[in-house]
Amino acid sequence: MPAVQILQKYWGYDSFREPQLDIINAVVAKNDVIAVLPTGSGKSVIYQVAGLMLEGITLVISPLIALIEDQVNTLNNLGIKSIALTGGLSFDELARLLDNTAFGKTKFLFISPERLQNDYVQRRLSNMPISLITIDEAHCISEWGHDFRPSYLKLSILKNLLPETPIISLTATAKQRVIGDIEAYLSLQKPKIFKQSVFRNNISYQINDTEDKIGLLATLLKPDETAIVYVRTRKRTYQMADLLMRRGFLTAFFHGGMTLQDKQKSLQDWLDNKVRIMFATTAFGMGINKADVRKVVHLDLPESLENYVQESGRAGRDGKMSEAVILLSDYDITFYKNTSLKNIPSLEDVYKVYKSLYNHFYIAEGEGIDVMQSMDFMHFCNRFSLDMYKTLNVLQMLESEGFIEVNQGRRFFAKIQIIASPAMTRNYVAHKRLGYKVVDFLARNYTDILNLSVKIKTRILAKQLDMPRKELLDVLLALQKRNLIDYQPEGEQFSILFLLNRDENTFKYKSKNLQKRILHKKHQVLQVLAYVENDSICRAQFLADYFEEKAADNCGICDICQIANFQENSTDVYDKILTMLTANCMSKKVIQQQFKTDISPILDKLMAQQKITFVDLKYCKIDN
Repeated sequence: MPAVQILQKYWGYDSFREPQLDIINAVVAKNDVIAVLPTGSGKSVIYQVAGLMLEGITLVISPLIALIEDQVNTLNNLGIKSIALTGGLSFDELARLLDNTAFGKTKFLFISPERLQNDYVQRRLSNMPISLITIDEAHCISEWGHDFRPSYLKLSILKNLLPETPIISLTATAKQRVIGDIEAYLSLQKPKIFKQSVFRNNISYQINDTEDKIGLLATLLKPDETAIVYVRTRKRTYQMADLLMRRGFLTAFFHGGMTLQDKQKSLQDWLDNKVRIMFATTAFGMGINKADVRKVVHLDLPESLENYVQESGRAGRDGKMSEAVILLSDYDITFYKNTSLKNIPSLEDVYKVYKSLYNHFYIAEGEGIDVMQSMDFMHFCNRFSLDMYKTLNVLQMLESEGFIEVNQGRRFFAKIQIIASPAMTRNYVAHKRLGYKVVDFLARNYTDILNLSVKIKTRILAKQLDMPRKELLDVLLALQKRNLIDYQPEGEQFSILFLLNRDENTFKYKSKNLQKRILHKKHQVLQVLAYVENDSICRAQFLADYFEEKAADNCGICDICQIANFQENSTDVYDKILTMLTANCMSKKVIQQQFKTDISPILDKLMAQQKITFVDLKYCKIDN
């Protein structure tokens, strides 16, 4: 069936966007392809239509479980049989799903890059009629990409498993260096490269200066419009959602620490328009296909311009005019410099963490390769007096350079076992030594604790013992040091696999690359600051330049372009609006009738300067 007919049958569209059809034709002609297309340009439709045109199965590699599940559900609802290998599958379940894929007319098989490393999965895939391999979020393969994932480097095995199968690599943002990495690491054969500009002609990029973010946000958002508001921390998601809900908005929140059930409910309520404003961390949005998002607002500065383009690009997927707004205060600049810049480690910081990791597990010089150990992250940082945020960055760098492999999880319960003998335990309690009440309570109330680790919530235990939780945690650590108990605290848990022996010469050899990574991170942070402090260059032009593109013209719709247009055509536009509002409050529609160019950014600036306010759907002048 031709591509257009497939598009009409399953998606209801009569034509493709540029350059979707060209990419599909290149894939069907058995070419390897790299496609760099902005968020909202229909990347999933490309590989799905191509997969339906080819006879066999399309293997899709994707980094996020939520993204995989969303795509599988969408395809199955369209009547296109798709299977995902996700979650904690038993061997029998895995075998059954692979059998269904091989013999059950399945068209799409979704797996994570980690799942692909399973030898059994590799053997089964090599014997399947796989006609296309899709690598989603392909920038993750590059150490210079904004979301590097070492597991993606292992995708190089695909050309060995399926040497005749074409590969399409898809991403929203990639500089030339990242494109080169994608081609090299995946061993692509003379790939056809399609690269569209990050510029979206229906998104107005804006920076609004304000010291009253909540007030301005409540003015910018409309109760009947869909929006995403990004914040830096999990705590801020529900705090901000609650504040805006009290102002009459239908809100929800989403962050990585929520249970899967809560995430699904929050997302579905937003997709179904039961709520209109989603407050989220960067954990939200990848692969979420909601076309009518009118605004994407950042209450906090983004981590990088790569992240910002992806997040802001979730606005206006239906092609209608939309806004990407950053609310900026003087404090934001200071805070960003004091956190994002200061959290970038020096080479000395990297070396200190490198040594501390081996010391933590008592690994000597010349030893360590293939050793796997688990550690409590906070305990590790406290033991060696390490800054937590810098250490997280260092672990990522050491993983990128092939020193270690890191798996991060979170334990919501402490695990405690009394490892002293019953006689020693009774003696300890009888002599009322340090923490004896805790030992006595554990021994009396947890019958299995002398034989195995028991899951315990320390908050509840502290209440039961009528003692401050911090004091309890200190006691548990002291009891562990006295070899009375084995104590594994709640919190971030890291599993570390050492890929190299401890070797000073190896570290010195790799230090040049580590220094490049440090400089690259600094460059990303400084460019975010340059973007928000810029008041003269078209914002679309600024982003195009950062991504090594050449934008032909100014966008004409960002805040800088619109202010420039007003300044060129009328020097008294501000005064004219203020004069109009002197006698009466007016709706935007009434004010707009007096101007040919959209006045939205001017109204936003006047609000940020606290010269006007927005009440009952009308703008009013503030009498100073």
